[in-house]
Amino acid sequence: MDPGCKFNFSGVRVGVLESSKFAFHMLRNVLAGYGFRSIAAFDTPAEALSKLAIMPVDVFFIDPIGRHRAVFAAARTLREPRFGETSIAPFAVITTEVSLDVMKLARESGVDAVIAKPFSPNALLERILWAAKRPGRRDALAPTALEPLAGGSVEVW
Repeated sequence: MDPGCKFNFSGVRVGVLESSKFAFHMLRNVLAGYGFRSIAAFDTPAEALSKLAIMPVDVFFIDPIGRHRAVFAAARTLREPRFGETSIAPFAVITTEVSLDVMKLARESGVDAVIAKPFSPNALLERILWAAKRPGRRDALAPTALEPLAGGSVEVW
């Protein structure tokens, strides 16, 4: 990634399905450090499904630990066209349990990336940008305009 590149993620809507409050706060702090401002937390798959039916997100993170079937079933459901913008948003699993079963379920559920905890903030950002560029995904992170800023950097928004 070009160190002179700046990102404006303030308008990107993020959804996080995470049962651990501590893990959610850690992820939220990393995302806030990159400028993400609209970050919604969901404790259960049922809560995520009910709220995302009326409130779409641009990026969705899930941690399936301890409840694989329900979480991946929710991810498959969120990929249905009735969920509008959310159905084509980049999805990423962020978990401490990176097993072959998790990888297989993630792929079958339409998840774009699996990120192992612990992760570096830079690795998370690179994976978010990579997932947003995958074919068939809505790249809400794509620049609407590239403008040179003072110091020769570029703001992508």
